Amino acid sequence: MLSPFCLGEAKPAPMLVTDHLLDLCEAHGCKALFGIPDPQFFALFDAAHARGWQVVAPHHEAAGGFMAEGWARITGKPALCVASLGPGMANLAPAVAHARAEGGKVLFLGGRRAGMSKAQTGRFQHAEHFPAMAQHAGWSAQASNGVGAVAAVEAALHGMACGQICAAFIELEPQALAGEVIWPYGAPVQAGMPDLAPALALIAQAQSPIILAGHGVHTAPAGEALRDLAQKLACPVVQTPSAMAVVEGLESVSFPYGFSPVTRAVVEASDLVIALGTQLGDQLHFGQNRHWKAGREARRWIRIDRDPAMLTGADVAVPGDLAQVLPALAQACPQRQAQPQLAQWSTAHATHRADQVAAARAFPAQPIHPARLVVEACQVMPDGTILARDGGASVLFQLAYAQGAPRDVLWSQNSGHLGTGLPMAIGAMLAAPDRPALLLTGDSALLFHLAELETAARLGLPLVVAVAVDHQWGLEVGMSRLNLGPSAEAGLGWSRATRFDLLAQGFGCDGTYVDDADALAPALRAAFTAALAKRRPQVLHVAIDPKANAENMPALGEFASWFAA
Repeated sequence: MLSPFCLGEAKPAPMLVTDHLLDLCEAHGCKALFGIPDPQFFALFDAAHARGWQVVAPHHEAAGGFMAEGWARITGKPALCVASLGPGMANLAPAVAHARAEGGKVLFLGGRRAGMSKAQTGRFQHAEHFPAMAQHAGWSAQASNGVGAVAAVEAALHGMACGQICAAFIELEPQALAGEVIWPYGAPVQAGMPDLAPALALIAQAQSPIILAGHGVHTAPAGEALRDLAQKLACPVVQTPSAMAVVEGLESVSFPYGFSPVTRAVVEASDLVIALGTQLGDQLHFGQNRHWKAGREARRWIRIDRDPAMLTGADVAVPGDLAQVLPALAQACPQRQAQPQLAQWSTAHATHRADQVAAARAFPAQPIHPARLVVEACQVMPDGTILARDGGASVLFQLAYAQGAPRDVLWSQNSGHLGTGLPMAIGAMLAAPDRPALLLTGDSALLFHLAELETAARLGLPLVVAVAVDHQWGLEVGMSRLNLGPSAEAGLGWSRATRFDLLAQGFGCDGTYVDDADALAPALRAAFTAALAKRRPQVLHVAIDPKANAENMPALGEFASWFAA
């Protein structure tokens, strides 16, 4: 909710630019700042700290951006991330691109040397980063003075509040944060409610509707409205690979797309798809191919998204913020009777998951099969645990063998960016300090931002990290063997002397080595107990079977279909 001064009246007296920026952020629910302090932003960091903000310095600018995205993902509010000029901006670029791809509500501020022209060369810590950053971001601006800085921040935050933009980037020259200005704050203009009559008409005609819930449902956030709509329609909810979190109350009617034979039956039986906050891209086979082929001529589509570019090909396109549109649609829909097959599908999916557990536990205890790690970790994690995923082969095993109904799942779904799991988990836990988190990650992915284990320890976070260790780029090894033969592994392995339990101890965490599958569940339970009791991250080095990880990846055909033309 906007604070009173954001209703069109100017502050009665000049105020520091940094205070203006922090007031605007607070008015939009943002009280978290991530970044490595730099002289240009010292005053901003100090002022935020004095106000009681969560101020977190990571060990890499990109990690700070991923942390901000994790915080925003859990709260539904924007987070603030700052990077210094030159190399700081260059390091931040992956996080800006990632936030845009994943719909992260992050306001990025970047520094710039004053008075630099394109004709000047040889300047220390200076490069023309803005054109590239503007391409990565969903919205961008530059400011060389205080008025410009306040105007740009206000516009970015208002755009996020209206659901019109996600990742925003503003480049600031040093003088933009200096001095005092008077600024007439304006309330964000809420978009009007789109016409829902065409969508309601299609829903009334449908015999077997399904809801296709995308990542946008969780970034809006609009989980409660999704539950209301699904219960009104008494229909299945198909989760895209980017939206595997389960909304409370929908556990028995939620089905993961592509990784369950039951979901394929659900999709094939549908005559109407209500697609919420999702692209119809590679992972969903463009809504036409693979699992959609059966019945596609008669199937109708309603698409709802804040981005009009995502609405192409729909029978009914509804542009708008899911947080605004979905509650109205749910309220307007009449109560329907459950589809006859729904109970059968729910039972079949529960049986499928039980079969997965049995299959995973049938593998030998040594070396540990990756599927066993996924099953035991999912079954042990306490209720309310935030689940973060990272890796290549590791994530494929998680998608195929997932258990339980986690309320929040963090994963680089759309961009496939490795190394995001640990920093996103840290940001998410700062937003929900009383909830434990589990990071299920491959070893290669964890090494991207391994130093952030120190950040997690410094912050006293009850994080459990289960590392599937095979000392190789497992997914790439498997694909290389598949395409070039069993000996084609150039550059895909690394030191087998690496011990993540010992590395964790060096960063101030507790570390445990596990090489027997029968010890996994006890070790994981002990890790959660210790993490919560000691407020200290627990890292499990899980020695998995390298051959199984590379050559027995589940649903490899499903994964490969994401790259089909």
